Amino acid sequence: MAILSISREYRSGGEEIGRAVAKELGYDYVDKERLIHDIHSAGEKWENLTREVDEVTPSLWERFDWQYRGYIALVEAHILEYALRNRVVLLGRGGHILLRDVPYALKVRITAPLETRIERVLQKERLDRRTAQALIEKTDRAREGYIKSNYGEDWSDVQFYDLVFNTGLQAYEQVVTLLVQALQESDTKATPEAEQRLRGQAVAARVKARLVIDPQVFIPTLEVFHDGAAVVLRGAVHSSKEYQYLEETARKFASDLPVRNELHYRG
Repeated sequence: MAILSISREYRSGGEEIGRAVAKELGYDYVDKERLIHDIHSAGEKWENLTREVDEVTPSLWERFDWQYRGYIALVEAHILEYALRNRVVLLGRGGHILLRDVPYALKVRITAPLETRIERVLQKERLDRRTAQALIEKTDRAREGYIKSNYGEDWSDVQFYDLVFNTGLQAYEQVVTLLVQALQESDTKATPEAEQRLRGQAVAARVKARLVIDPQVFIPTLEVFHDGAAVVLRGAVHSSKEYQYLEETARKFASDLPVRNELHYRG
C-alpha cells in the first residue's frame, strides 16, 4: 500500500535505487519516460512539451503560459493517479511536495558529494572533469528551479523529507534495504481516511488537467482543488455558457465526488 517519492541530486543514485526498490517489492516505477508515455494520450503537443520542459526551470514567459500550466497539471494528475493506486516508486517532479500530507507516502532525498558524482559521470559518459561538473551543477539548478517556480519551496529543504541518504557514505544496496524496511512501516499508516484524502486530491488534479488542456477553456484565474468534501472550482468566467461548460466537464471527470462551483463572472 505504501508510496515512495524520491528526490535526487544528479548522479546521486536515485534512479538506480528507485528501480531496485520497485523490483524488490514488485512496485510500479514511474520516471520521465513513463510520464511521457502517459501524457501522449492527451496529444502529441503535450508529449513534445513534456520532453522540452520536464524538470527544468521555467522561463518567466513559461510561468504564465497556458500551455506550461497544462503540462504541470498533467504531470501532477498522473503522479497523483499513480499514488492513488499505491505500491509505486515516483521519481522526482515534486512528488515529495504533492504528497506531503499523505502519511503512507515515504518522501526520500538522495544526495552525494560533488566529487563522487563527478566520478560517476566520468564512468558513464565521455566527458572531461570540468564538463562533468558543469553538467551536474546545471541539472541540479534546473531541478531546484522547477520546484521553486512551481511550488515555491526549497528543493533541498529537509523538512519535506522523511529520510535523507548520502550515497557517498552508503552503498546503493544498503539504502535499498533501509527503504524496503521503511516502506513496510509506512504501509501501516494507510488508513481509510488518509486514502480518501488522497483520492480527493487526485480527482481534483484530474479535473484540473482536463480543464486546463481543453482548447475551449482559457481561464487564467482557474483553481481546482478538493476541500475535504467536494471538488471546488474557482475563477472568473466570461459568460454563462463558459460557466456551464466548466461545471459539466468537471462533473464528468470527478467520478462520484461532488463538485462545488464557485466560479464568478468577470466584473
